[in-house]
Amino acid sequence: MSLLQRIQSVFFERYLNHLKRQNRNNSKSLSFDAMQTVGILFEATNVDERGIVFQYADELRLRGKKVKLLGFFDNTVDDPNFTFRYFNRKNLDWALRPTGENVKEFIEQPFDLLITLNPVSKDYAEYIAAISKAHLRVGPITERTFCYDLMMDTGARRDLRNFIQHMESVLEKTNTRHEKATL
Repeated sequence: MSLLQRIQSVFFERYLNHLKRQNRNNSKSLSFDAMQTVGILFEATNVDERGIVFQYADELRLRGKKVKLLGFFDNTVDDPNFTFRYFNRKNLDWALRPTGENVKEFIEQPFDLLITLNPVSKDYAEYIAAISKAHLRVGPITERTFCYDLMMDTGARRDLRNFIQHMESVLEKTNTRHEKATL
């Protein structure tokens, strides 16, 4: 790691630690079935993984959920032909924080559920999740526990489909129906 990268990393950690100290009271109790709006943050560089994300977003839409996507490309090329909002390395400031209109708009959305669809934690995703106005934030396991309300550890199987299945399994368990107790 170069000296510049170490300096950037130190400042990035400082900003995240500042966010950690802020009081976050954004959560409300909702079951997965009752959630209406879902934001999906994902790594868009790999075409195959992008297809898996699109397929999952379509499944959520079929369940009646409104889905917004924000992808990250690990390059600096802009392409106006994508059908989803995205950002790339050009949109990372000197402290590696995501910036730009697409990022700002995504962060400001009060999603019922924000999902970081990536089996491995990424700095840009943790930063966005930490400052998001989403009510429930789900993502991969990380040492920065304040970034997510629920973290998924898929173990050795670090593929996207396994991550989605594991997350769905945990979220489905929040759909418990309670009945009145008879006296």
